[in-house]
Amino acid sequence: MANLSRRQFSKLASATLLGLATSASISLTGCSAFANISAWIPVATTAIDGIVSLLGALVPPPAAAIISAVKAALADLGATIAQYNADTNPADKATLLSKIRTLLNDVASNFQNFLVQLNLAGNPIITIVIGLANIIFAAIAGFLNQLPPAPAAAKGTTLSSTYHIAGANHQIVPKLYKSVGEFKKDFNAVCVADGHPEIAIK
Repeated sequence: MANLSRRQFSKLASATLLGLATSASISLTGCSAFANISAWIPVATTAIDGIVSLLGALVPPPAAAIISAVKAALADLGATIAQYNADTNPADKATLLSKIRTLLNDVASNFQNFLVQLNLAGNPIITIVIGLANIIFAAIAGFLNQLPPAPAAAKGTTLSSTYHIAGANHQIVPKLYKSVGEFKKDFNAVCVADGHPEIAIK
C-alpha cells in the first residue's frame, strides 16, 4: 500500500470517524424508536379504550369489531419488537423491521376504519374525537419516521397523509413522542379542553 501523506491520513481518519459517528447515531436512534414504541403500546390501548368509552352507544357493532383488530395489531407490534431486539441475524432483522412498519400501518388503517364507521356528523362530540385521533395518528406517523430505513424490498405500506371522519379529511402531522409522558400530556390536554377529563390517561 502506498504511504499516505499527513494531510491524506488526516482526511481519511476524519472521514472514518464521521462514518462511525453517523452509524452510531442511526443505531441509537433506532434503539430509541423501538423502546418508545414498546412503551407507547399499552398507553395507546388505554387511549383507544377511552375514546370507545366516551362514544358509548354511538359505537356501532361493526366499529366495535374493528377496535379488536386495532388492539390485536398493537399486541402483535409489541411481540414483533421484542423479537427484533432479540434476533441477531441481519436478514431476520430486515424482515422484522418490515413487519414492524406494516403493523404500525395496520394500527393506523384499522383505527381509520373505526372512525369511518362512526356516524358523528352534526354531533358535538366529534370535536374531541378528532382532537384525540389527531394525536394517535401523529404518534404513529412520528414512530414510522423515527424507525431505521428498511431495505426497499422489505418496506411496509406507506401511511396516508390524511384520515377521514364524518365526511371530512384531516391532515396527519407526524410528531416524535420521546416518552409516554409527552403523549399523555397531549392526549389529556384535549380531554380536559373538551370537557371530558374522565377519559384522561392516568
